[in-house]
Amino acid sequence: MTAPTAPKLRLLEQWSRSVAEIAAAQRGPGFVPALLAGVKKLVDFDFVMVFAYAGTSRPLTLADTLDAERHGVIAEDYADGPFLLDPFFRLVEEGRRAGCYRLHDVAPDHFRRSEYFRIHYGRTGIGEEIGVFFDVGAGLTGVTSFSRWDAAPAITRADLDMLRALEPAIGALCAGHWSNLHARREPPQPRAAHPAYASLTLREREIITMVLRGHSTESIAMQLSISPGTVKIHRKNIYRKMKVSTQAELFAAFLGLATGSYSPRDMEAPPQIPQRLRPSR
Repeated sequence: MTAPTAPKLRLLEQWSRSVAEIAAAQRGPGFVPALLAGVKKLVDFDFVMVFAYAGTSRPLTLADTLDAERHGVIAEDYADGPFLLDPFFRLVEEGRRAGCYRLHDVAPDHFRRSEYFRIHYGRTGIGEEIGVFFDVGAGLTGVTSFSRWDAAPAITRADLDMLRALEPAIGALCAGHWSNLHARREPPQPRAAHPAYASLTLREREIITMVLRGHSTESIAMQLSISPGTVKIHRKNIYRKMKVSTQAELFAAFLGLATGSYSPRDMEAPPQIPQRLRPSR
């Protein structure tokens, strides 16, 4: 056995054992913890969340490894409306049913300046996410999000490459675990419309979403093939029709289109970052 071959065999053996443990836990409550534990042998993450999306209906929070307080702040608040502005949700809207994506690689140019980032990521302590997409069937798309807190080391190219190599197995295992989800989920509930929504044109509705997702004026203009000046005019008209003067008010009004109200909770203390262990290689 050559020297370079031994580490490869060790990695293969570790992942093979992990897949066996994950498969044994399918359809049971230990599936997601086993999935995280298996992945962490190769790439370190702090927690995992799994959502299933069906159009603009409230997503299903399938599972997570968060404690009860952080589950409410991070998972439930997200599903109450902010998910509509999530870069991962945008990929689902575009028809992605498989693949592995780093959040910041698919986010708009001004994502970190957006009200969505400030309200959601600014209060949750999430630093980075990599989403593994899988097809649940019956119009449902699942996303398993492997995450790190913002005080944790940044995700490296090697981390991303490793998770992309694992993605086909992760996606298949998740799809198998939730294969009967469509048979037991409740019908989606219609969303209440904001009173001013009917007065917006289709282009204005498109722009309001892009603004709140974190697109700059220049990015919107380029993607819609219009001038930056035209974008500014549309934004002015949107603010006037929605009777708002700040992006924070626009964000609240946008969520009003979906839920009627949005009162995010706050965590009592910032996330405690566990001592990080180097994954076995």
